[in-house]
Formats: sequence, C-alpha cells, structure tokens
Amino acid sequence: MTEKKEVDFEATLAQLEKIVTELDGEVKLERALELFDKGMKLSQQCEKFLKAATQKVEILKRATDGALRVEPMEEAVLDTVGVQE
Repeated sequence: MTEKKEVDFEATLAQLEKIVTELDGEVKLERALELFDKGMKLSQQCEKFLKAATQKVEILKRATDGALRVEPMEEAVLDTVGVQE
C-alpha cells in the first residue's frame, strides 16, 4: 500500500517557482505546454491553501465593554473599511 504524501503550501509554491524559472528560459513548445499545465494546477492548489488559511484566521477585537472577542477575519476586515453586509 502506498502512502499519500502530504503537500504543504511552501512545497507547492517552490514547485511553481521552479516551473516559472524554467519557462523563463528557452523551452520547446511541447515542454512549455506541459509546464504551463502543471503550473496552472499548482497555482490552483496554492489558491486553495490560501483560502483555507484565510478561513482559519480570526482577529481579536476589543468590545465597547473592554472585553476581547474573536471575529472571523472577513467580518473584522469589512468593519475596518466600513463595509456593511
């Protein structure tokens, strides 16, 4: 039985950067298309990592009574810029 290797954001980003570096050089069309396809998949994977991380982030805010309360990041950011839902 093979174990599924867990990939993290940093490793995925490093692979994406390696592809970009290779594409910056002289690459045959067929290889460039392969790299582009792999790069797009890695880019989507990085985006998923970032979305998941954003959802986990919470911001502490001090309420009017002085108590600290936890808010999801999105709500806290919207409050900061004055956006009402």
